[in-house]
Amino acid sequence: MSFDENYQVTSNFSELTHDFLSSHLIAPTPVNYAVVYLYISNENELLCAAIDKRLQQGELITADFMAQLFERFVSFSQEVESKILSPFKETLNKTLEKISHQVSNEVKASNSLQKLDKILTNTEHHKSLEQIVGYLFNTINNSKAQHQALSKELTLTQQEINHLKNKLESSRQEALVDSLTGLLNRRGCDSKLQNINFNNTHSTLAIDIDHFKNINDKFGHFVGDKVIQRIAKTIQSHISEHDLAVRFGGEEFMVIMTNKAVTEAKVIAENIRVSIENLKLVQRESNTTLPPISVSIGIAQNNNMTNWTTLFEHADNALYQAKNSGRNCCICA
Repeated sequence: MSFDENYQVTSNFSELTHDFLSSHLIAPTPVNYAVVYLYISNENELLCAAIDKRLQQGELITADFMAQLFERFVSFSQEVESKILSPFKETLNKTLEKISHQVSNEVKASNSLQKLDKILTNTEHHKSLEQIVGYLFNTINNSKAQHQALSKELTLTQQEINHLKNKLESSRQEALVDSLTGLLNRRGCDSKLQNINFNNTHSTLAIDIDHFKNINDKFGHFVGDKVIQRIAKTIQSHISEHDLAVRFGGEEFMVIMTNKAVTEAKVIAENIRVSIENLKLVQRESNTTLPPISVSIGIAQNNNMTNWTTLFEHADNALYQAKNSGRNCCICA
């Protein structure tokens, strides 16, 4: 598609997006603009279906609803950036260049007409020509002012696009992190593993809190969450910045120890286990001391393995052995 064609398509979608926002009394924020642009351009079927369903039911398109759509369909996808923001920004940059060039030409023409006007002012027989020059001078200056105003408006739009791109990047990063512990979640783990060469020597720890259900049942989920947070911090404090600590869900954690053999991993695992066993946890409201917390840990190294999934399965099997061996211990696969 040529620049002019791309510009026309983007322009049409942009105009329809603004019309939709205006007709539904939706603020033209970057988030709302991105959601409605995807809807207008029919780029995301699920997003379109969600908006169509709401419209068919006669319900208002609220700010909360738009935020939910953004979080669900836009924030951690590359779609809005690759299909909307990048092409739109490219078109915008080229448009700004054209306008800047136009303004430059108008400034030159205006300066030339000013010189000609001075010459004609000193000549008695060119009054009619002087009027024509004055008209052209005013017309060019008005055009220059309009182009400068348009350039300013488009520059603000450009800043808004940059703001949205930053917001998208921030949302994508948040989508990779477990909100309770600050550790990586499964999605974040998968993303980080793509940058690690599996053929090197790596080890992994599968960690599970022993009898965690009893803590939740006796003290409640709020206290249970605090226990998970403390254990996550303990795990994080024993590993290097090159290792990956992951909350796999519930009371289960995984640690990928990059470029470490199982002998080194076992020492670190044992230090984690002992540190957690020595934790003294107190419920502040009732000043009640919680019973001792312990973890079971399975350890595996990627010997004769072809992928991360197999390594994790071996560590998980070792974890079950640790559970069956009385818990509060470390077992190597």
